Order: sequence, then C-alpha cells, then structure tokens
Amino acid sequence: MPADQSAAGSTGPSIMTPDLVVVREPDSDGAQAYRSVRETIRHARSDPPVRSVLLADAGSRDQAGEVIANVGASFALNGSPTVLVDADGSNPSLHRLLNTPLSPGLIERLSSGSANPLSTAVASLSVIPVGTRADSTVLPLADLLSDETCQQLVTELTSSARYVLFNATVAPVSSEALTIAANVDAVLLLVRSSVTRRTDAQRARESLERVGANILGAVLTDSR
Repeated sequence: MPADQSAAGSTGPSIMTPDLVVVREPDSDGAQAYRSVRETIRHARSDPPVRSVLLADAGSRDQAGEVIANVGASFALNGSPTVLVDADGSNPSLHRLLNTPLSPGLIERLSSGSANPLSTAVASLSVIPVGTRADSTVLPLADLLSDETCQQLVTELTSSARYVLFNATVAPVSSEALTIAANVDAVLLLVRSSVTRRTDAQRARESLERVGANILGAVLTDSR
C-alpha cells in the first residue's frame, strides 16, 4: 500500500478538508488500497462482527496516523459512521491530519468524561485526539487506560458509530496498545516496507498474541 502525504461528533467552527488520498484522489491506487483494508475489516469472519479495531504500529516511523485516517475516511465515505481514537501518546497525529484541536481528547475523556468525539470535514467521520494533561494531578494515558475503561469506551462509542478505530504504537511495546488490543474486536499490524525491522514486527505480534488479541493480519505500506 502506498502511503499518502488525509460519525457524528461535537460541532464547531468551519473545519478544513483533510489532505487524505481517499478524499483528494478517490480513483487512485492509493485510495483503493485503503478501501481494501476497509473491506478486510468489514468482511472479517468474526462472531460478533468486527466493529472496534486497533491499528498497531510495529515501527512505521510516523505512518500509522495517516493510514488510520484514510481507512476511517473510507468507511465514512462509504456510509458507515466512524470514530477514530488516537491513543499514541508519544506521537499524536490524528488532530493534525484531520485539522482538529489536540484537546479535549482521550486523556480528558478517561480522566473526567468531558470529551466527546470532534467532527471532521468528512461527513460521518469524527475523532478523539490524544488530549493533554491539564496538570500533574491527571494521570498519564498509560495509567488511565485499563481493561475496564477501555471496554467502557468501546461500548460507548459503538453505541452511536458503526466502527471505532484506534491508533497506538506496539513497537517498542506500549501498555496502551496492549490494553486496547485485549479489548477490541480485532487488530491489524502496521508494517512499513524497508523501514519496519523484521524483529520488531515479530516481537509486536508475539506481544499482541500474549494478551489474546484477534490479529486479522498486517497492513504493508510503501510496497512496490
């Protein structure tokens, strides 16, 4: 899959259209590749059907946000209300790609329940960015995310959205990614050709398997 260089949520000022290949060049090979990932999720053999997914970055060097934003937009453009959740606390990117504020976001929602998904310029696509810690009394994201809080978040979001897609880094191993992986319907491992090290991808897969993740497969980017 080549990498691009772009649900109902809370409303606000006019939002710029995101620079996503599925929006900008819908007939391109890149857009079709993201639709293929969408259909992999949609038609995954699972009972109940897959509705919540983690895109686990195994070392793509900053491509995960771009991939999940395009896959999410492809769901939304196909008529499925979709919420994206940025759980990559070390390198948040969805707010920038989708032209929304960094906060309120996931940290605020988990710590105080105060953050709803933010609308984007793509109809039926909304996002919960990472958010920010207001002060030292707010726990880091890794401590806010537990099995209980993650299950509750998934339940709340899937009550109004058809799909909920999470973004988190799994290589190096992060507790956020593993907690999410254990509590969503399925996981896709993101691997970037000629960039992701084979050992990192293998360790990431092993870590996900240890928490019982339902791994659908891998998304390979920059392949030729």
